[in-house]
Amino acid sequence: MTNVIVSSAGTSGPRGNSILAGAGAPAAGTGIDGDWYINNASPSALVIYGPKTNGAWGSGQPISGGGAAGALLAANNLSDLASPTAARTNLGLGTSAVAGIGTGADTVAAGNDSRFTDSRTPTAHAASHATGSSDPVSPASIGAYTNSAGTTLEGRVTTVENTALTKNDNLASLASAATSRTNLGLGNSATRSVGTTAGTVAAGDDARLSDSRSPTAHAASHAAAGADPVTLTQAQITGLTAALAALAPLAGAAFTGAVSVAGADLTITGSGKGYRLRRGGGGLDLEATGADLVVSNWSGTNYDGTQRSYLRLSADAQNVQIAGKVEHVDSLYGAVKHTLDGAANTVGLYGATPVAQQTVTGSRADGTALANLLTALGNTGVIVNSTSVGQPAPEDLPGEQNLLSWTYDPCQAGHVTAQSNAGVAGRITLTRIPIRQTITWSNVWIGLAGVDAAAVLSNCYLGVYDSSGTLKGTTADISTSLMSGATAKALPLVTPFSAAPGMYYVAMLLNGTWATNSLTFKASGAGISVNAGLTAPNLRYSNLLTGQTSLPSTLTLASQSTSIINTGWGSQWYGVS
Repeated sequence: MTNVIVSSAGTSGPRGNSILAGAGAPAAGTGIDGDWYINNASPSALVIYGPKTNGAWGSGQPISGGGAAGALLAANNLSDLASPTAARTNLGLGTSAVAGIGTGADTVAAGNDSRFTDSRTPTAHAASHATGSSDPVSPASIGAYTNSAGTTLEGRVTTVENTALTKNDNLASLASAATSRTNLGLGNSATRSVGTTAGTVAAGDDARLSDSRSPTAHAASHAAAGADPVTLTQAQITGLTAALAALAPLAGAAFTGAVSVAGADLTITGSGKGYRLRRGGGGLDLEATGADLVVSNWSGTNYDGTQRSYLRLSADAQNVQIAGKVEHVDSLYGAVKHTLDGAANTVGLYGATPVAQQTVTGSRADGTALANLLTALGNTGVIVNSTSVGQPAPEDLPGEQNLLSWTYDPCQAGHVTAQSNAGVAGRITLTRIPIRQTITWSNVWIGLAGVDAAAVLSNCYLGVYDSSGTLKGTTADISTSLMSGATAKALPLVTPFSAAPGMYYVAMLLNGTWATNSLTFKASGAGISVNAGLTAPNLRYSNLLTGQTSLPSTLTLASQSTSIINTGWGSQWYGVS
């Protein structure tokens, strides 16, 4: 400090500048321009104002911890550093200062780390932290107080400075060095020197880190279930690919010896389809999925030549297809008993030579159709035809007279039926006639035995009804045809029709006047015996209705009557063509 000595009294000059103090912020009238002011209301948190300029103090600046502005307090153990990272940098600390002792990433090795065996002295580097060196540590970087405030301020805050750390103190006054290291974020390696023994840390270029040595036994850790399993590809193992190829390559194999699959299914899959031999369940199953299962045989010896497919099990429908000839034998490679040849479209049963589909010709009426049928069945082997030819019945058949059917042989029509107009006019008489095969019915034949030239006829018709009573066909009015030509006559239906096999009824409707024994028709004269064993609606000869002038579209056959039949009327002969 500078002392001023006044040796004699004189005229008082203006007051010099001072550092003022008080409990609280300075008032506007306190002090003069150039003065400083310290608010000491809280000794541990002093605030300094100044210098006063143009009558204003301005904002106060805290003197942290009671020390000078920007100073560190020993009691805070460096926790009041603005940036521990910058402080570490200014101290020249390396990354190991914040790393812990360990063996993993972001750690440093202990001086006696078992991985080291060689001893060496670390490279000296302290000189790099000296002033002017490549990595100097400056006092200012650790917050040391400077003399920028002037000698007057320096002298007036001596007491305050005594509580702060100083440059020359070199952090010796820290209340706790350990706490300070924690606040700097230093690891436990920060207090250790670089070395090779316990309590030291290894240098980054420690020569021991490059030495080769035998690792501790740890093979179990590389096993499939270990902590560090080792996975190798086929290509990484020398000679493995060639060795496997010689046995059973993964991409395909050709086996020259027996192959057994024990206790498991054999499955072959690919491209969305596959098949397998499954031994689970009650038997050994051959199963397919995703496509048809085809059983075939190649004509060549190496799956070449012609592929001959024999059996197909459909994937999209429940059916089985067999191609070619199928032979059923009495034992494996034995005698053939039955043959189905799809390619030739032939059949042979019970050892018969396979033949094509048989065509049966001939007439059912004369028995030739039946004879041909027996021959055809014998050709296929279905039967053994041991029948004899024999002599058929002597009577003629409709086909032998170019007719399709008749009520009976016309030779048996030796009787003549006659009825008075009073007896039959307006009545419908029915005569049953069988049709044994489908025909086209175009005409109804009658035997006109007698003609009454004086007769007066009208609304006379022939028609055909089926077994349900439905009218199938009718002639036009046949009155004129009945007035002349006593002979067999074919009277055409207005519209021919297809008649399926079954029972039909020929209907006759007469109207007019005639002499009773003049208008007559050829008949059998069966009389009352003709319907023996029959009842309606199945009578062979019957009559229905009265007062009819045309044939109705339907008849109720259950109402058949024999009121005019027992005399022989209705047993007329009819033919079909």
